[in-house]
Amino acid sequence: MGTRKHYRYTGIRPGKTSGIWYIGYTDWRGVRHQKSFTGSEANAAKLRRYILVEQDKIRNGLQTPPEAPKAVVTLYQLWEAFEADRRLKIDSGSMEEASLARCRNTYNALLEYDPALKSRRLDKIWSTDFEGFKIHRQERGFAAEGVNTNLRGLRTLFNFAVDQGFIDKSPLKGILLVKVPHSDVRYLNEDELRSLYFTLEHLDLSILFQRDGRDLVLFLLYTGCRVGEALFPTFTWANNGQDALHFHQTKTSSARSIPKGEQIKEILEGRKHEAGGPFRFDKYAVYKRVKWVFEQAGIENASPHTLRKTAGSLFYLATRDIFATSRFLGHSSVNVTEKHYAGLIQSLQVENYRAFEEVVNPDSLYIRYSTGNVEQSSVKPPDIAEPVFSSEKEDFSSRTPDAIRTRDLRLRRPLLYPAELPGLNTARNYISIPLTTQRNVRRWSALTQFYQGCFSFVCDFSRLKLF
Repeated sequence: MGTRKHYRYTGIRPGKTSGIWYIGYTDWRGVRHQKSFTGSEANAAKLRRYILVEQDKIRNGLQTPPEAPKAVVTLYQLWEAFEADRRLKIDSGSMEEASLARCRNTYNALLEYDPALKSRRLDKIWSTDFEGFKIHRQERGFAAEGVNTNLRGLRTLFNFAVDQGFIDKSPLKGILLVKVPHSDVRYLNEDELRSLYFTLEHLDLSILFQRDGRDLVLFLLYTGCRVGEALFPTFTWANNGQDALHFHQTKTSSARSIPKGEQIKEILEGRKHEAGGPFRFDKYAVYKRVKWVFEQAGIENASPHTLRKTAGSLFYLATRDIFATSRFLGHSSVNVTEKHYAGLIQSLQVENYRAFEEVVNPDSLYIRYSTGNVEQSSVKPPDIAEPVFSSEKEDFSSRTPDAIRTRDLRLRRPLLYPAELPGLNTARNYISIPLTTQRNVRRWSALTQFYQGCFSFVCDFSRLKLF
């Protein structure tokens, strides 16, 4: 019978490799465990004492026991749990049915790519599976935006798996979206709008199909709303205010109101016999009617959503206010509006610059003194001395504030002080006019427009000599 080995510390025995120690202990359930430790024997003993203290706390009720790790589920089991969770949110009103439908389409598309994924455990699904899915969808002819929609849906699904503790890390964490080439939004041009209005005026309104098409086109065009926002039960007669239309359920979950013009009033008045809301259609019925109107007008590559984009472009052209346009369309951010209408905004840059050039052109300005809205012709502008140039070397230590140094020449002239300008009462505020170049004069004219609102004065460019 062999002798039993005794070690220096209880529960600590050396491993086969130097510096490796095995720690033995019994947990709070009475189950024996063994774990390896790399370090000194004394530190291994300290770790064992710490483990025993933690197990005693759990055994005596001073600390809650750790949860048992959840079993790894398959992709199908994950979808079942995800669908049940989202169905509960839909029933409570915190989620739209369309959101779940998009995720279901994405799940089915993934199984179409590789049916074996349905029964595969989540910890056996790798990022390479999703890279192959991206290639498969693009080879099938799907647009980059559609592929990215699928990837976002899969991210939502696997983030849910992480939140539920089924996996530690989503396999889509390093998956990048497909690059989408930037293109401006499709909106109707002037000729297409003229053709569309001509078609609407010649429809037979005694035919219900054509009347519905006319009302839908005009309502979407004059409100700029999304199709889903105009249909029952999202839009009901309760949304029809006295002076405005109220859209409470929108894509961005932010309510907005649109003033009700005469055209919208006429449409709603003609459909007041409809129960519940003015437009009791599904999206397919809307597409069918609006598309028919487009075909009669000879408009191609357009959809009901094109009317919303057209409304946004016309609203921006009328206001030249990107923030007001963003509010009108109900975008989540003005950056979305700028991105959609980048081409339109850029096309107006030439026109905007010409208007700016007319403002800063000194030949188009005149000089006057004013205090408020009352002209005072008896007040004359202060005399501006003739410029005196000096090419000799100047002692900068003796320069006065009246001496202004230009890039190549030094120009000395009196300044316009507050006492000489109505509305300027602070002695420290004075205005200096650089006369050396045409560019400086144009800069000064722009500054004049700004200061005019602050100090109520403008300068007489007819008195300035350019050289």
